[in-house]
Amino acid sequence: MSVKESPATALVRFTGLGIVGFNKELQRGEVSVIRDNKHELSIKIQQPVYHEGGGNDVITYQDIASYEKLPREGVEIEIKALGKPAIDGYEIYQSGDFDRLNSADLNDFRWVVNMNTLHGDTPLVATAKDRHPLTKIFIGNGLFYAHKLDTNLFFEKVEKDAGGNPTQTEVFGNVAETIGVKIEGEAVSVTIRIGGKEETHSLKRVDGLPFRIEIKNMDYNANAVYSDMPDYYRYLASPNGKQFELKPVTEDDDSGRGGAVNQMDFCHPVVVDDPPIV
Repeated sequence: MSVKESPATALVRFTGLGIVGFNKELQRGEVSVIRDNKHELSIKIQQPVYHEGGGNDVITYQDIASYEKLPREGVEIEIKALGKPAIDGYEIYQSGDFDRLNSADLNDFRWVVNMNTLHGDTPLVATAKDRHPLTKIFIGNGLFYAHKLDTNLFFEKVEKDAGGNPTQTEVFGNVAETIGVKIEGEAVSVTIRIGGKEETHSLKRVDGLPFRIEIKNMDYNANAVYSDMPDYYRYLASPNGKQFELKPVTEDDDSGRGGAVNQMDFCHPVVVDDPPIV
């Protein structure tokens, strides 16, 4: 990995349906987690445990807090460093030139699908069309990067006009499945607010043994529709009505790339360059 995770106090990992943005005024990353009736939001805070003996030292992770099937409304999560953070605000990991078809650095944040880049010079605007509730995740003092690149699925980009008719298809490449955030400080605070109640976990630094904060917003239905893009267009729109679909290349395609489509491998977050979704 190009990002060295072991010096972190805590590592945040987000997988699933969500729109990432960066709030320059408040100097933090923000994830707008889309809370439809299909995806389930869960959070696990895990503590590293060091086992000695037998000549083979092993590190395992144990849950110290777990929140499953969180309600669709009234949930907010805030994560930040306490005491002399290594990063004041946020940073985004990028490594030189980037080519989605050839880049070797698997941690480059540009593997995350960027909605603005998809639309080129056409600006995107926020839309209120059939919105689902949002759970907001605020993350400060972190380095944002691609934690896991989905190398099992290869995508084509399908352009659609305002009527939803395909007009053009081109090779797109692989996309990031999980976003990582590396936070270094004397401790990391995780505050979870649910329906007016608040719980805070303080994760005190252990050198070389970072805590893990696993956040997932996934559709676990085996018969789920493969694409999340229509969900994202409930919140973002192009003035000309154009949309893009990311279509997995299946094992039956002539390109020889990819395999059978699995929805659990396809729930991918996206990022926007404009102010975070509210």
